[in-house]
Amino acid sequence: MKENRDEGAKAAALRLLTFRDRSTHELRVRLERDYPPEEVEKTIDYLQGIGYLDDLRFARGYVQYRNGHRPTGNYLLRLELSSKGVSDSHIEQVLNAPELEYDLALELAAKRLGRLQREDALGRCRKVYRLLQRRGFPAAVARKVIGELLDRDPEKEYN
Repeated sequence: MKENRDEGAKAAALRLLTFRDRSTHELRVRLERDYPPEEVEKTIDYLQGIGYLDDLRFARGYVQYRNGHRPTGNYLLRLELSSKGVSDSHIEQVLNAPELEYDLALELAAKRLGRLQREDALGRCRKVYRLLQRRGFPAAVARKVIGELLDRDPEKEYN
């Protein structure tokens, strides 16, 4: 019977991992709903041993996905990965380089500006600046992007 329960936890973990990659913390929390902690730990050790569970790979994939589908600044990426239980050392390894972060912000702002043609220049500036801030881009990057795209400095116009 005990062996059958272990297989149940392994089967459940493998089923969860077929949908998407998960962090160790996410998988642990999910499995502990239905299985005792010692079985969950055995399952996690097994999956890490065979390479199916790897927090660094998960973090790299997460950042890559976010860059392609919903560009996000390093600040927000750090918060999201931390909430998923990824260690700080892994997070530091996968965060975007400053040049890439700037390029992502520029691309996001340019797309949004295309939808804001009816707004006046100050309104466009404010909306793009707020978008970049919500997505976790540093204020300096947001100002530089807006300065490049709109020839404006939002810090001067807000005050």
